[in-house]
Amino acid sequence: MASLAMAMMLTGVAHRASADTLPADKLPETPLADSTTGPVGDYLRKVHAHIHRRWADNFLRLIGEQMPAVNPLNDVSKVAEVDLVVGPDGQLLSAKVSQSSGFPGFDDAVVEVLRDAVPFPLPPPATRSDDDKLHLHWAFARDRRRCSGVAMVRAYDPVEVAIPKLLRTGRREEALARVTMARGAGQHAEPMFSVLAQDWNKASLHEPWANPRMARIVAERGDDEGVRWLKAALRRPEWTAEAGAALVSLKVPVCSLVNGWFATENSNDSQLAAMALATSSDPACIPGLTKLLENPKAHPEARATAAVALGAIDDNGARKTLANLAKDPATHATLRAAALLAQIRPGAGRRSVIAMETFLRDPSPEIRAAANAGVVRAGGDSNLADLYMLFKENDPRPVLAALRELDRVPSEESTKLIARLAHRPQLPVQKTAAEILVRRGAKDAFATLRPFLEPGTDPELRALALVAADEPELAKAGADPKLALAAFRARLARGERDQAADLFLASGKGMTPADQATAMTYWLTTAPPPAIATATTVGSKPTAVRSAR
Repeated sequence: MASLAMAMMLTGVAHRASADTLPADKLPETPLADSTTGPVGDYLRKVHAHIHRRWADNFLRLIGEQMPAVNPLNDVSKVAEVDLVVGPDGQLLSAKVSQSSGFPGFDDAVVEVLRDAVPFPLPPPATRSDDDKLHLHWAFARDRRRCSGVAMVRAYDPVEVAIPKLLRTGRREEALARVTMARGAGQHAEPMFSVLAQDWNKASLHEPWANPRMARIVAERGDDEGVRWLKAALRRPEWTAEAGAALVSLKVPVCSLVNGWFATENSNDSQLAAMALATSSDPACIPGLTKLLENPKAHPEARATAAVALGAIDDNGARKTLANLAKDPATHATLRAAALLAQIRPGAGRRSVIAMETFLRDPSPEIRAAANAGVVRAGGDSNLADLYMLFKENDPRPVLAALRELDRVPSEESTKLIARLAHRPQLPVQKTAAEILVRRGAKDAFATLRPFLEPGTDPELRALALVAADEPELAKAGADPKLALAAFRARLARGERDQAADLFLASGKGMTPADQATAMTYWLTTAPPPAIATATTVGSKPTAVRSAR
């Protein structure tokens, strides 16, 4: 009514008791201009109904009933377009006429109706722009269109500014949409996808599928939450060794965290402590490790774990203890092999290589495993020809031990040997070798994995072999929810980071939450290719785009 009174004053025409009904008023309102589905469409219909009661059912009805048809307000050609901004709390922050109807009274009536409608229905996150506000463009007409011409407008920050902001407010879906938009405009996935992956990775620490790799990434960025997760993971046998190694790499003292476990009556505690200390090299834990190593009642595997941890410590007493065990033929083969290998320091040289070669033909596969691993550890890739016996092995343990050490030797020669070992007839060996080749991005060696793409191959091995697939085959795998993660990793291993990001944007929703998180871990732990020139940043200036999304 206030709008009507104001309009009458502006027109200077008094109302009358009745007027001829305009033909347009007899027709139903045209459907909404924006027929979007989902949260955006739901909101547009809701806010339209909120305004419709005031514009069509009140203002237009009254001017039709009480003002002459010749009055400018009843001119069916009148249309005013308004840009309005609504805050998250439903308050109207601004309403500006962007296209005048040509008659001030009509324009002012529109703005008055909008002001009278405060508060607006609360705009959900999906409708808000990067500035966390709702932007609408609305056409108000005197004809049958009435107030159906409402459309949402997106106000975009530069993508490098928008993504962190969206993630901070929990709007991950919108962040994904922005990455998709930027990729569609030709922008490279880096660094925006890494920002997304880092946020995803941290959020995963609170989920059942969290693992030490995720926590380590978080911790390496200086976030104490990752360190706290790793410390807690020391108590989980499936994560103890990896969590301990991660803490050591982060220069977090591990001995002080687990030393007390050697004093408990639970033998599992001692073994967990030894597993956590495998790479610690902290002399403070020598007494506890020695106690476990020399305990004849402890399981050989637990004692072997202590031997591994002692081998990492530069201490004469520890070396002497290990040497005595390695020489004693009565020592259990598992423990003796661990003690034998633990004495070998990385890069120890030819003398240590020769000492280990003595055991390459030992009857015990555990001793042969230690010997092969020792040759690699002591000599790096300078003595790989001495491992020819691996190609005659029927037991997978010696080959697996050598592969674990070769994994620490990132050279062309070691890669060639790994590729050859990938075709040993033992599935655990094939999978381990393939995993190493994929992890180190050994593109020149990927072709050797192509035979594993054949039907009937072990599914895990076939997934690793996707790095050797041709483009149509890899694209097909990327569209399969069961293979999408493997295809994503294959893209990364091949250095195709943009294509990997596109795969995730297209197929990520079909992955399980655990696979989504794992994909983000792969992204952050796979070395990117050499830097390339980037396309012009999409949205280098804030832009407003009308969008039905």
